[in-house]
Amino acid sequence: RWQVLKARYMGRDRGVEKRRPLLAAQELYEAALRRSGLRMGGVVGPVVRKARRAAGVPLVESTARLELEDPKGVLREFNQSDLADRECFAGAMDLIETDLDGMRARANAWAVGDVEALRALPWKNHYATCQEAVTGSGLARRLGMDELPRRARQAWLANVEAALAEHPSSFTMMPMHQLFGDDGVLAELAARGYELEAP
Repeated sequence: RWQVLKARYMGRDRGVEKRRPLLAAQELYEAALRRSGLRMGGVVGPVVRKARRAAGVPLVESTARLELEDPKGVLREFNQSDLADRECFAGAMDLIETDLDGMRARANAWAVGDVEALRALPWKNHYATCQEAVTGSGLARRLGMDELPRRARQAWLANVEAALAEHPSSFTMMPMHQLFGDDGVLAELAARGYELEAP
């Protein structure tokens, strides 16, 4: 499967095969997106940043930091550790083989603001598997990396609540897959008593 997909989307690039499977899977995934006329970012962000600067709107970053005493040692250990690469690798290939049309449909629905279509179109969070491959490892747990997604979400929610309390109008950007669903941030905001109006 890898050889067929790599030949189709990456050509003769042999360097990618020296990488960890989950990193190689990410490169293949991004190459498949590019060849299909899709991309992972760089569409909305630059426009919003330019408008924000022009209007003098302050920017508040929602971040969760992890300080490492020995980054080189951690990288060495990461390269030698037994991560759940196979699940991430297989998931990326499944996605490329079966979901490129679905990705286009979701991208088009997003581009025209068709929220109902976005909710209705099937979608599997491939990134959750790859994230778990990294954050679920013994090394990641020892370093506290497994807590980063939760900490980042809590930082975002705290910033949202502070902005809504301080300003009559605020704006935030976040990936669609983090908004929807029973565990999405919109559901969490509703549970905190906020009134939500869909576009």
